[in-house]
Amino acid sequence: MGRLLVVIIVVLIIAAVLLTIGFLPRVERKKELDKMHAETSGAVPVVRTIIARPARETESLTLPGNIGAIQYTTIYARVDGYLRDRMVDIGDHVKTGQLLARIDTPTIDESLAQARADLARARAGEDKSKAELKESIAKQVTAQAEVEKAKGNVDYATVTATRWQNLAERGAVSFQSRDEKVRLLEAMTADLKASQANLKAAEAQVVASRSQVNETIANVLAKQAEVKRLEAEQGFQRVLAPFDGIITYRKVDPGALITKGSMSESLELFQLAKIDRLRIYVNAPQRVARYLKAGMSAKILVPEFPERNFIGVVTNVSGALDPNTRTRQTEIQIPNPDHALLPGMYGEVNLTGVREEKWIRVPGTTIVTRPDGQYLVIAENGKARYQKVTIGRDFGDEVEIRIGLNGDEHVAVSPNDDIIDGEAVQEIPLSEDKSKS
Repeated sequence: MGRLLVVIIVVLIIAAVLLTIGFLPRVERKKELDKMHAETSGAVPVVRTIIARPARETESLTLPGNIGAIQYTTIYARVDGYLRDRMVDIGDHVKTGQLLARIDTPTIDESLAQARADLARARAGEDKSKAELKESIAKQVTAQAEVEKAKGNVDYATVTATRWQNLAERGAVSFQSRDEKVRLLEAMTADLKASQANLKAAEAQVVASRSQVNETIANVLAKQAEVKRLEAEQGFQRVLAPFDGIITYRKVDPGALITKGSMSESLELFQLAKIDRLRIYVNAPQRVARYLKAGMSAKILVPEFPERNFIGVVTNVSGALDPNTRTRQTEIQIPNPDHALLPGMYGEVNLTGVREEKWIRVPGTTIVTRPDGQYLVIAENGKARYQKVTIGRDFGDEVEIRIGLNGDEHVAVSPNDDIIDGEAVQEIPLSEDKSKS
């Protein structure tokens, strides 16, 4: 019994200790909470605020791009033959019209000689046909004169035959004499018809001669065109530079067989680039695409020239966005008078666009997200007002407000979720640095 009593006393002591440790602190805490509640009951909520400031009116971004020549072309031969001479090599600067190479074209030379001979023959045929035309015209004139003469003879014979017919009826002349005059009239009439037939034949000959002349003239023109074509092809023996630039590629040596044209089996001669002015294409994202305009300045950064800033100008902006990437292709041209930049280099283009709208900048901790959108708590005349806003760019620690603010509003930083719209609040202004932290 003594031992049992000792155990019971020990258990009671332990229970009392545990009760003291667990219950008494809770009682003390409850007293503190009750005291705090009594102190804060009916107090005005405190909000820390900053003043909304206008955001930067510009939007900048850096985009990668490949630098290319403002003009670039691959030079092919325009005639078949063998390369006789090559006047330039890789890296040579050339001027417009400068001779780059010569090509031997024996086939074209022989064809040109044949075409010139054919032209001489055609011109001789033209001279012959013109002479025949003149002869035909002369025969026509002669036939016309014969017709006029025959008409005069017929008229005279008609008068004579009529007169002798009257005299024969009166018995003044014999009927035989009358018949001779009638037969003479008939002969003159036959001569007239023959002359008229000769005149028609002469006129037909003139028409035929004129057609022959026109045919020979057309033949001469065709031969002249053939000669000019071959002369033009022969002129392509001389390969000339189409514009000022630098030879960036050369693939032929003297003696190489050259095939005209730019088909896959044709051997290219040179590649020529104009590098006094370069261009670079970039794809601007949708958020800044509408701010891009021709004439804007752009800064080009090239890793090989960290100490230099190359300034370019936006010259062309695509009229539409690529639906696959939602980007707008933009061309920037870069002056390169010292030829420091070369086509094919990599560069980064910094574009700065001026925004037309007035946006407001606030800390990111001011945003209150609700099911129907984003809000800011505005401290105004000692009361809280929830203002719905539309966010532009989100930088994490700061956001730009597109719609909803005009600037100079007192915006609550990290507002309490318990604040009610229209509730009285106590405003404590913060500095801009504290608001970011």
